[in-house]
Amino acid sequence: MNKILAICTSPDKGGLELYFIKLVNHYHNSTKNIFSICKKDSYICKNVKSPLFGLGKISILNIFINIYKIIKIIKTHNIDIIHVSWTKDLFFAVLIKMFSKKKIKIVYYRQMKITRNKKDFYHKFIYENIDLVIVITQNLLNDCKKYLSINPQRIKKLTYGITKPSGKKSIIKTDFYKDINFNINYFTIGVFSRIEEQKGQHLVIESINELSKYNIQLLLIGHCMNQDYLNHLMSLVTKYSLTNRVKVMSFTKKPMEIMSVLDTVILPTYEETFGLVMAESMLMGTPVIGSDAGGVPEIITHEENGLLFKTKDYHSLSNNIEKLYCSKDLRKKLSINADMFATERYNYDNHFKRLQELISNL
Repeated sequence: MNKILAICTSPDKGGLELYFIKLVNHYHNSTKNIFSICKKDSYICKNVKSPLFGLGKISILNIFINIYKIIKIIKTHNIDIIHVSWTKDLFFAVLIKMFSKKKIKIVYYRQMKITRNKKDFYHKFIYENIDLVIVITQNLLNDCKKYLSINPQRIKKLTYGITKPSGKKSIIKTDFYKDINFNINYFTIGVFSRIEEQKGQHLVIESINELSKYNIQLLLIGHCMNQDYLNHLMSLVTKYSLTNRVKVMSFTKKPMEIMSVLDTVILPTYEETFGLVMAESMLMGTPVIGSDAGGVPEIITHEENGLLFKTKDYHSLSNNIEKLYCSKDLRKKLSINADMFATERYNYDNHFKRLQELISNL
């Protein structure tokens, strides 16, 4: 069994960080063969269970000191795989590989969209030292083959593995709605995403205003990345007299339980590489609406297991919300089909079984 050193020094708390925590905790619970390195006091640092090594900010002044410390960890624990989740950690990982006397291999799990060619001298140096790039969608796999200076045979697709919350529910709909001062009889939309413009929360607010004749309310859940954008959202809420119908919550550790008490979950982003919240909502039996860009159309088949709207077009979004609002039969159909689709496609155990196969074949 390979011993893995998982590195992610991202200070954020989004889908990438949540996956890293899931990865580390899965291997820790099942095989005890993983060690993790993350940023001190980060969200990751507080939630992983494996033997943990926290780093401060990596800089030109301390990078080689940190490399020396990590090489000692690699030697002590006989580690042979470095797993990288965050692009900014790649250079650090490559230097560790180069200076280590032990033969180690780098696995990079790419989750973010690629927007330009990365075939300059620096990126050639990086990707020549990466042994396996794993991507989450076919769309991203095609982009990696097009833009990265790496042998296409080293790029493999592996979709997410997702589990439903187990045990007794900690969120009861009546209590939850009362706590956030929502009307339990209103059609309730959830948007789970970092709060920044490209995530498109403003499109949903515009749509609700356009559908003001209906009893619709909106819950925005996510870490604020741009205070000016959040202020803009609140100004729209005030402008359209939606103060009692729109609530903002910070990041939550139990998004799927909240999804289960909503009428629909919307992903209004300009372009999402994958759209994890769509798959999670499907597993919870909550109908989904997503923008028709990036990896989302790989998840949603329009009017079969969800609805797609034209990206950045809130009129198109409004039409889809209205369609869902007005048809109980459609909501039921989408819920059943989505659950079956997500249960098969995003099986948690199969994901990690396939990941282990890819690593073992290096």
